[in-house]
Amino acid sequence: LEYHIKDVFIPVLIGKLHVSEQLRKIFALPARMGGLSIANICQTAELEYGNSILATEDLTNAIYDQESLYNVDDTKQSGIKKNRQDFYDAYKSELEKELSPLVQHQLELLSEKGASSWLTPLPLKEYGFLLNKQEFQDAISLRYNLTLSSLNRPTLCVCGAPSTINHCLTCKLGGYISLRHDSLKSTIAKLIEQVCKDTVLEPSLIPVTTEQLQRGTDVSDGARLDVSTRGFWTPLDRAFTDIRVLHPQAQSNANTSLFQMYRRHETEKKNK
Repeated sequence: LEYHIKDVFIPVLIGKLHVSEQLRKIFALPARMGGLSIANICQTAELEYGNSILATEDLTNAIYDQESLYNVDDTKQSGIKKNRQDFYDAYKSELEKELSPLVQHQLELLSEKGASSWLTPLPLKEYGFLLNKQEFQDAISLRYNLTLSSLNRPTLCVCGAPSTINHCLTCKLGGYISLRHDSLKSTIAKLIEQVCKDTVLEPSLIPVTTEQLQRGTDVSDGARLDVSTRGFWTPLDRAFTDIRVLHPQAQSNANTSLFQMYRRHETEKKNK
């Protein structure tokens, strides 16, 4: 069964001809830990057998004692959850020893809160969670930094460089930087206007005349932020939101931790 999962099912699912042993081990992790929740049953069989015995212990005892009613011990469900968490914590720790620094960095990104939220919900079209075949396979390629299929897409960027994932997300000529930023900006604005009033995209800021502002502040005429709204923090007050999207796998971030990336971009936005 594991042979067919690795060599038949997963390649068809993600649109690849071959799945490496390392990638298979990563896919076995829960989605919240950077995997796809496609467990390797050869490794989890003993764990899940023990969990099954624990989950049905009360029922088994009730049947054995010929009792018409039995009480369910809710603490056992917590015990099963803890057993799984302990198993995958140990599994991930061992796996990280085999990974290169680049792959470890990618796995850390995928373990961030919310990074796998698109994988676990129901595929509801209304909320944008319904993906067609190519969209899903492209999303998996982006998630694990794999080579995208060349079907119906150019192999070269407009700048002439190969159209790889890392290049597309950092090239200032390709357009993807602006597309990612504007998409997030529009999404945030739509969410804010559900609870706040007077939500405006790219509002103009008050012109700067003789004011002395900190170094790095944009004082040019026509300066704008991404979103403004009223009542976000306090009633009737106007709050401004500026959006920034980063690519953690860019060459400039190769030796930078996630915390350092977030802190740097946060500081630059505040100084703006």
